Amino acid sequence: MPPQPRKKRAAAAPKSRADNFAPAPAAHVDNPPKAENEHKSPLYILLVFPILLVIASLSLVTFLYLRALDPLYGSIATNIHLDKVVWAGTIAGAFGPVPSPWPTLAIFGGLIAAIPVSSYWTALHTGRLGSPVSGAILTHAAVLFPVVYFGVSLVKRIVVIFEGHSSENSMARFTILPACATSIIGLQAIWGGLLKAYSFGYSDGDILRTLGGVGVALYACSLAFLSASSSGKKDGNGEDSSNSMFSRQLIIPGVVISLLPIVLRRLESPVLPQPLTEPYTHPSFPLRILSSVPSVTGIVVVGESLPSDTWVPGTPEAYPTSLRYLRASHSILGGVWMGDKISTRTKGAAPLLDSEGTPLGDSIYSAFVLQEAVRLVDTNDRAIQSGKERALFIGLGAGVAVTSFARRDIDTTVIEIDPAVYNASRQYFGLPDLGDDKVFLDDARTVISEKRRTALHDGGPTADTYDYVVHDCFSGGGVPAHLFTTQFWEDLKVIMNPDGVVAVNFAGSLSSNPAKAILFTLQKSFGQCRIYHDSPPDQDDLANSFVNLVFFCSPSTKPLSFRSPSEADYAGSHLRALIFDSLQDREIDPKLIRGDVKDGESWVLNDTNNRLTDWQQTGALEHWNVMRGILPEPFWATY
Repeated sequence: MPPQPRKKRAAAAPKSRADNFAPAPAAHVDNPPKAENEHKSPLYILLVFPILLVIASLSLVTFLYLRALDPLYGSIATNIHLDKVVWAGTIAGAFGPVPSPWPTLAIFGGLIAAIPVSSYWTALHTGRLGSPVSGAILTHAAVLFPVVYFGVSLVKRIVVIFEGHSSENSMARFTILPACATSIIGLQAIWGGLLKAYSFGYSDGDILRTLGGVGVALYACSLAFLSASSSGKKDGNGEDSSNSMFSRQLIIPGVVISLLPIVLRRLESPVLPQPLTEPYTHPSFPLRILSSVPSVTGIVVVGESLPSDTWVPGTPEAYPTSLRYLRASHSILGGVWMGDKISTRTKGAAPLLDSEGTPLGDSIYSAFVLQEAVRLVDTNDRAIQSGKERALFIGLGAGVAVTSFARRDIDTTVIEIDPAVYNASRQYFGLPDLGDDKVFLDDARTVISEKRRTALHDGGPTADTYDYVVHDCFSGGGVPAHLFTTQFWEDLKVIMNPDGVVAVNFAGSLSSNPAKAILFTLQKSFGQCRIYHDSPPDQDDLANSFVNLVFFCSPSTKPLSFRSPSEADYAGSHLRALIFDSLQDREIDPKLIRGDVKDGESWVLNDTNNRLTDWQQTGALEHWNVMRGILPEPFWATY
């Protein structure tokens, strides 16, 4: 065998003493060099930032989409199956086919920019199915699902790029993608808080079109970038492709970016300008919108159902006309009759006027007049001084009951969470100026807690106590659950006259879980309550009907009784006379609400055990159908 070449032997590394030692530990072998880690860190940060940006954008877009849907479906119907649609879009986006990242970004941006238009028209047509749940699901599937799909697909593409540049096994796709759905839903409260705390001066549609436009513009810029990076390469025939690269690098992006503002303007929402600068009259329906303002509880609208030219007095109407209404989201907060439907019991009596001097008639809802019956509580054995009464209203609505109290020179204070509702009541429904110290535009829980602390700090009941409290926060088919707990009622009792009375409004079915929970909670907090409804006294099947209930409760142990009304109590109103004269026929036996429940304690609502929001879902959906049955589609589609 020929000897090995000396060159090969010389090339071998000389054996050193270190070769006699055991191999280095595995950890030292597996760990990448420090320089490599430092090289990966900027790339990781660079890729994580767009991932977080896309997820945050998805959450914000979902929030604004829900706000766009709220006037047509209400918050409860839109949220019932929202999480399922978001999760479906996330899973589909994580595993479904998608184009490359930049076209995905363009589609994602285009879908976002179109939401103001697509959500309105889709919801308008699905609402005609007559089911708020089915209609909302179909709208989510047509509008929101594609947005989530392409947004999550974009996140997946970025994660794949990150994993492709990493020599390590990455778990990013298994942690980031499931986090998308959780973050989209979980961040909703943050956006609500930001928009409530700061006035950015931009409408929801402006934000959506801007976000979408940025996505499309970035795609256009990417064409120039990708074209520049591939310039100088030969095409399939071996020729220089500089000319085609030039067209992609400058002409196409220039055309896209130039046309983008024009296209975005075409995607403006079909709803009215908000705030509305001048009254709008519907072109094909007897409807006029006087005001439309986005606010903390949704879009607050003041509209008028104009008189029909073909209606004959005394004959049935297809829908109510000659009225002015106040609307928030998909709920009518109140309204008054107008024109030929204004009628008083006293000839020559001065009618209620709005800020422009337009005469206003009775309330279109009898529930607000029923609440006024709190003044009819017999005060002979109660420490309530006639002529010195003080009243607190929690929830304003159109201000019908508040105005009635104020016109009787009752010292009246109002707590209303929505400034737009207060402004509308002042301008369009004749609410008088109560004084700045008598109006609190904040959450009632916050205001009542502060008043309680002030009363206790002063050493007990002070002059800031109320003989009458009217609690009416019903809107959108439900009530705010945190204003119906034992803790809230205990705070309220601190600032009430011990002989005072509270009137609590609730709308729903007598046999419903919310009605049971509210009854047991009020009875536990106040000791005694009497319940009345505003439907016709002879209405059949009252137990299973959707009705307005008013619970009259008092912390006093003295019997809760009502005196007979006088003509002065009617204040010239036919509706007050009708409700007050039939009050005894409107009382409801608490047994109709309690049913077979033996242990009422388990139904009591408190801050740690409050299922009222979940229980109200059925009633809210029924309320949606009731509203659609009273007023036709143009009333809900015009805002």
